[in-house]
Amino acid sequence: MKRFYLILSLTILLIPQLLLSQTTKEEFLSNIKYASGIYQPYNYVKTTKTPAPKDYIPFYISHYGRHGSRWIQTQETYEYPRSILAKAHNDSKLTQLGESVYQRINTAAQDAWKRYGDLSQLGAKEHRAIAERMFDSFPEVFSTKNGKKCTIYSRSTVVPRCILSMAANNEKLKEFNPQIETIREASDRNYYLNNRYTQVYRDSISKIVNNFLLKHVNFDTFLNSLFNDMTYAHNVVDNPVTFMRNIHLIATDIPCVDDLDFTLFDIFTKDELFYLWQANNMSTYYACGPSNVNGKVAKDSSKLLLKDILDCAEKAIKGHGVSADLRFGHDSYIIPLLALMDIEGMNVAIDDPEKISEVWSDFKVSPMGANLQIIFYRSSKNPEILVKILHCEKEIKIPLKSDIAPYYRWSDFKKYYTTKLAN
Repeated sequence: MKRFYLILSLTILLIPQLLLSQTTKEEFLSNIKYASGIYQPYNYVKTTKTPAPKDYIPFYISHYGRHGSRWIQTQETYEYPRSILAKAHNDSKLTQLGESVYQRINTAAQDAWKRYGDLSQLGAKEHRAIAERMFDSFPEVFSTKNGKKCTIYSRSTVVPRCILSMAANNEKLKEFNPQIETIREASDRNYYLNNRYTQVYRDSISKIVNNFLLKHVNFDTFLNSLFNDMTYAHNVVDNPVTFMRNIHLIATDIPCVDDLDFTLFDIFTKDELFYLWQANNMSTYYACGPSNVNGKVAKDSSKLLLKDILDCAEKAIKGHGVSADLRFGHDSYIIPLLALMDIEGMNVAIDDPEKISEVWSDFKVSPMGANLQIIFYRSSKNPEILVKILHCEKEIKIPLKSDIAPYYRWSDFKKYYTTKLAN
C-alpha cells in the first residue's frame, strides 16, 4: 500500500511536466510550423511576466543560446533525392507532383550550395530580436547611467553560425547603448560550450526509428505520388526510408531560409507529417535528450557548462564579474543542459518510443535560437540574491521549493545545482 501511494505521489508531481512538454496529434496539426521540429524557426510568444518581489531589480544575466535558423548541414541531404528525381525527370518518369517536387528541391539545393550549416539571414534576425527584448525587459542590467559600467562577456563555439549569432546579439545591444563594453571570444578554450559526448547505441537508435516509420508510413504510397512507374521507382530509389526522410528534412528547413518562398510540406499527408516528426523527435530524444539510452552521458557532459554558470554568477554577485555572460552554441548542448537543470518538462525519461512525443517535443525544447536566461536580482534592503529562469523568454520552474516562485533564492539555487554537479 505504501508503494502504491509513493507511485501515485510521484505521478502527481510529474503531471505538470508531462502536460508542459506533451504534444498531441491535434496540437501538432494545428500549426504547420511544428512540422519543422528542431528546425522550427524561433517564434516569440509574449507572455505575462511575474513582477519581482518589492525593491528587487535585475543586475546580471547568465545566458546560453542555440544558434539561429540555418541551412541543412550536409550536401548529401539535398543531393540524394535530387539526383534520383533528376534522373526520373530526364526519363519522363515523374508525375505532375513529382515534377513540382523536383523543381522545388533543385531550387532549395541551389540556394544551399556551399552554405551547408551556415546561419541564414533569418537566424541573425532572430538573435537581434532576442537581444532587443532582453534589453527592453532588463534595462537595469545594460544601463551605463551615473557612471555605471556595463561589460558583456560573450563566447561561442568556433562554428561560424554560432559566431554570427553572437555577433548579431552583441551588435543589437550596442545599438541600444553604445557605451556597453563587449568582449567576444570564439575559441576551443571554451570547450565547456560544446563538450563532446558519445552518442551510444547509434545503430540501435536508427533501427528503432526506421522500424517506427516502417510500421506507420506506407512508403509505396509516397513513391506513387511522385513516380508514374512503380517498377522504375523501386529500381532507382534504393532506400525509400532515406529518400522520404531527406525530402522531409529539406521541407523542415525551408522556413529557416528567408529567400525561399515555397513549401514542401504540402506533398505529405497529415499522418505522414506527424509520423515523420515523431521519428525525428525520437532520434533527438535518444541522442541528447533525457532518455534512459544516452541521457546520463549527455547530461554529465553539461556539468562543465553548469559549473561555469555557477562560477560566473558568483563573480558577478561579488562585483568582480560582468553584467551579462552570453554563451552561444548548439541544440545538442542546450538540450542536455535543460535536462540536467531539471527545467520543467525537459527531464522526463520514458522507454516506449511510441510515447516519447507524449512527454518530450523537440520544437518546444530547442527550436532554432532556443535560449536559457537566468536573471539575477538584488535589493538594497535585503542581502538575499534572487534568480529567475527563462526558457525561450518564458518563465519556467524547477523542482526547488520557493514561496516566491518563479523566483528562487540564490543560496538555495546554488546548493541545488552544486549537489547535481557532485552526483
